[in-house]
Amino acid sequence: MHPRYLFALGALLATVAGCAPEDATGEDVGYGTEISKDEFFSHDAMYYVRIEGWDPGDMSPQSLADETTHAGAKLKIYRTDANSGRHCPDGEGDLLHTTTSFSIRTSGNFTNGTPKSSYKIEFKGDEARFLKMKAINLKSMWNDVSQMREALAWELFDKADVPASGHGYARFCINDKYYGLYSVIEQVDKQMLKDHFDDLDEGNLYKAYWEDEDIGPADLAYRSVNGDDDGDAYHRVSNIDQRSYQLKSNEDDPALANYNDLATFIKVLNGKAGAADFNSAAFEQKLEAIFDVRAFLRWASVNNLLGAWDNYWGTPANYYLYNGGKDADFMGKPYFSWLPWDYDNSFGIDYFGIAWQSVGIVDWAKHTRTESHALPLVTNLLKNDHYLAYYLDHMDCMLDHYFNAEWIEKQIGGETGRGLWPLIKTSAFLESDTPTGAPHTGRQFTNDQVYWNGFKHNELRQGTTFILGIYHHVKARHDSAKSQIAHWRSERGLTAASEPVCE
Repeated sequence: MHPRYLFALGALLATVAGCAPEDATGEDVGYGTEISKDEFFSHDAMYYVRIEGWDPGDMSPQSLADETTHAGAKLKIYRTDANSGRHCPDGEGDLLHTTTSFSIRTSGNFTNGTPKSSYKIEFKGDEARFLKMKAINLKSMWNDVSQMREALAWELFDKADVPASGHGYARFCINDKYYGLYSVIEQVDKQMLKDHFDDLDEGNLYKAYWEDEDIGPADLAYRSVNGDDDGDAYHRVSNIDQRSYQLKSNEDDPALANYNDLATFIKVLNGKAGAADFNSAAFEQKLEAIFDVRAFLRWASVNNLLGAWDNYWGTPANYYLYNGGKDADFMGKPYFSWLPWDYDNSFGIDYFGIAWQSVGIVDWAKHTRTESHALPLVTNLLKNDHYLAYYLDHMDCMLDHYFNAEWIEKQIGGETGRGLWPLIKTSAFLESDTPTGAPHTGRQFTNDQVYWNGFKHNELRQGTTFILGIYHHVKARHDSAKSQIAHWRSERGLTAASEPVCE
């Protein structure tokens, strides 16, 4: 019998047996076994997030659409055995954190309210925080049959030295109900900013959305209203939480929440603050004084290889801009950094009939889902020979060292041993009792589909969705990108870097 079917049988037996007993103390013990944030956000361990003592009437995605708390409910975070056959494996690992001061709500955009929804858990008060984090995100990987795409994406951003959230895995239960395998994504908040930006954590954090009731997609195009191009031009609605560029910090301070820093950056980016020739030293000087250009270009090279369209590329949204400045005067002397977000739609997932494994590495705007096809943060930078050369060199280096079949195979691993697949397969298979049956967690993919497309890399067509296997996307994208890099170097008269730029 194939191991996949043995796991399904194990899941059925575990369902009959029920969950292991909860920890013996029953107390709000705070921190248990010590662990660092780097250790927690790794792919060497499986975690278990359990809410117990929760009102059974508030367990559906619809009932948790708004931030919800219940007196007496307790949140526990364990490090657990990835190979455990129990749905809710209490007592099979190290208790890391316990608190009764928390809330939960569904999260996400298009997948919000799906049968297997994503959730945000917020810790209420400094003492309740886990590893100083204000919140953690449990992502259901609704679109990702492999359950591994975000893990691979965040690992590649780490290799590229792009400031980005940590990623891990956890099983999630409320009371005795198994919600399934989830990605655990670090919240972009003050603690995350402090860790990445050397304590310059008091600045303005903007998250990008596509809000038709405001100004539409957050494409960073220049705007002027009645000749006025300061911060007021970049929003129409008064409610910050309904804007295309939503301020996530300092929103209650009128001196900091006026969007003038964002307007200044956009003017420079679009050549509206002098230096309109994008292929000039003057443009480079102005832009580099206000933006971490090379970190963005490293993000851009990886994002393009991933074929990750659900961000600034295809649906201009789903990213963060952080103005931490270079000193305390971040409004007077803004300095922005780019932070990525949301990578389940990558590595060959498509809804539009586009072969993302072979699209252009320079003409991003061709596949933007807006009528204007305005992507100035890519278009204007890649008109500059120095920036294009750096972008191509970094992409070339990533292809040689990381984004290739050998590296991807090693990261995914085999049926046993180290790698993402041995880490997640038991937790994923526990979501259904049979290989082809509907998962009781609401996941839209069967265990067979997870195995054959996610691990064996077979193509999957389901309605308007086409999903290429990760391995095949990487092989095809690698070869296409290599060819295009050679073309653009010849076209623009660029010389390849003599030293690697991604190690």
